[in-house]
Amino acid sequence: MKMRKLVLAALPVALAGALATYGSMSYASDHDDGDTDLKSRALNLTDHFTFNEPDAAANTVITTYFNPRSLPGKQYFLSTAARYEQHVSKVASKTATPTASDDFVFRYEAGTPDATGAQTVTLTLLKNGTVAGTLSGSTTNYPDSKAGGTNLKINTGTVAGLDVRWFIGTRADAFHFDVIRFFQVRAWLAQLFFGGAGGNVDASALAQFPPNCRGDGFFAEGSGNVPDNDGINLWNPPSCAPDFTKNLNVLAIVLEVKPAQLGSTVLDTWSTISVAE
Repeated sequence: MKMRKLVLAALPVALAGALATYGSMSYASDHDDGDTDLKSRALNLTDHFTFNEPDAAANTVITTYFNPRSLPGKQYFLSTAARYEQHVSKVASKTATPTASDDFVFRYEAGTPDATGAQTVTLTLLKNGTVAGTLSGSTTNYPDSKAGGTNLKINTGTVAGLDVRWFIGTRADAFHFDVIRFFQVRAWLAQLFFGGAGGNVDASALAQFPPNCRGDGFFAEGSGNVPDNDGINLWNPPSCAPDFTKNLNVLAIVLEVKPAQLGSTVLDTWSTISVAE
């Protein structure tokens, strides 16, 4: 599903977009659009998360995932032609209408990879659309990302009065989704509700429901299975549902900021990737 403009305030939130020109048109993606001639995997956003650190409530973490379906053992890179941006709007309250105002933008621009696979990164802070300062850092290459711990390159600094820490590198994809069952159920529901004469209900589709991976029918648990008391069985249960992101990685931009320094403890955040024409 595509739309002209997307701003979401829910946290955590899955959000994706790519711009045809700097600051012009934006699109949302369904987690993974796949590789195309117009948009490489490095320009494909997947998930966006924002949360307060459980053991340090004064800190907020903004995380951007991109480059989906990254294979284990393989080094992937940020595009050197792109701007990876995390947008922040200050909000008066949790129920306030989103303003989509770019009160702060954290922009990441990467250089050419070195022999180890690491890239230099310039972090530019924009406040209300104006550049407020820059910091220099680097990504963590794949071997060090896999090793974790002290091998991770954690960039730190203060820019325009904001204390920030950030990491860019490979992480395991935290998204869990049974994509095959999703398309099975979608096709079945389409037949049930719109597959009859004149686009009306097709009641015969009830008898054609594809059993889930545990053998459950639409209204009945499979033989010998423990009922889950939900009455219907559209989806595969966790015991056998396949995860299409299992053993796959993403590239991640993880930023730690202090809401008190941003001037609000309630924030709307989202991510974009933009490239010049």
